[in-house]
Amino acid sequence: MKKIILSLALASLSGAAYASPGHDHGEGAFAGGSAPATHFELTGQQYQNLQIKTAPVQRVPMQKTADMLAFTELLPERSAAISSHFEGKITEINIQIGQPVIKGQPLVTLQPVNVGTQPVTLYAPLDGFVVGLDRGIGEIVQSGDDVMHLGDPSQMLVKGLLYETPIIQDVKVGQRIDFHLDIAPDQHFEGIVQRINRVIDPVQRTFSIYALIDTPKGDLLPGLQGLMEVFTGDNAPVIAIPKRAVLGEIGANFVYVIDGKEVRKQDVTIGARSGYHLEITDGLEEGEHVVIQGNYQLQYITVSAEHHHDDEDHEDDHDHSDKH
Repeated sequence: MKKIILSLALASLSGAAYASPGHDHGEGAFAGGSAPATHFELTGQQYQNLQIKTAPVQRVPMQKTADMLAFTELLPERSAAISSHFEGKITEINIQIGQPVIKGQPLVTLQPVNVGTQPVTLYAPLDGFVVGLDRGIGEIVQSGDDVMHLGDPSQMLVKGLLYETPIIQDVKVGQRIDFHLDIAPDQHFEGIVQRINRVIDPVQRTFSIYALIDTPKGDLLPGLQGLMEVFTGDNAPVIAIPKRAVLGEIGANFVYVIDGKEVRKQDVTIGARSGYHLEITDGLEEGEHVVIQGNYQLQYITVSAEHHHDDEDHEDDHDHSDKH
């Protein structure tokens, strides 16, 4: 006879979880091996172990977005280079790189090379922090040489790199943006497109999009990488689901649809994208529920078949051994 076994390999869980045998929904038997399951049933314990969370397929207002890799930068008008206007020797540095400064705070003291001249102290021209320290104690600096750099992070620029596509025609100054950090995906900053450099970089083949964001806590550092989304469309309602429900890759996306404990893998076609949702143009209907947590682990459920063949020809019950 043939026995269908559903197994769930979850290295991330403290103990292995196994899906119940459930029903054979037509995946077929995989003799001598296994293949990913497209229809299966979870037990209550597995549902709990996987910490399954779901979200409804619903119509939500959505704006089209232009998504791009982006980096944080200090505003030029909120940055300052601390430099000497004379030749002198650095005798004292009162602050270190990364430390906060207050406008008017003494930063560095120099002794002019002219004999008999009093030491000169340079002060912070703005609130912020020390971005870079270019010189050390005992060094001789010339007139105009930079000693350190300051930056005010209460407002920042986000520089997005948009590849050579028609989307650039949809991006305009004044449009709203969301910026999500790679190091903190759940943290996001809202802002406005400030300017667009429509001269393409000849090497990277990218356009530069600059957005202004407010960071009143001053805890966002320059040079951080993330995703910038520029909202370019209207708010027409569309069939949509949260982004984290979708797995796969470009051109081969899928979700897990759940009804009670019954789960099925469903291919989907993605349309517009927004900050938190994806439009689904094919594959789902309004009112269905998709898995948004635990869906990654569901990929490792497999269906396998063990074939146990009963003997077609039964030996008779006679004793054929020679008896003496």
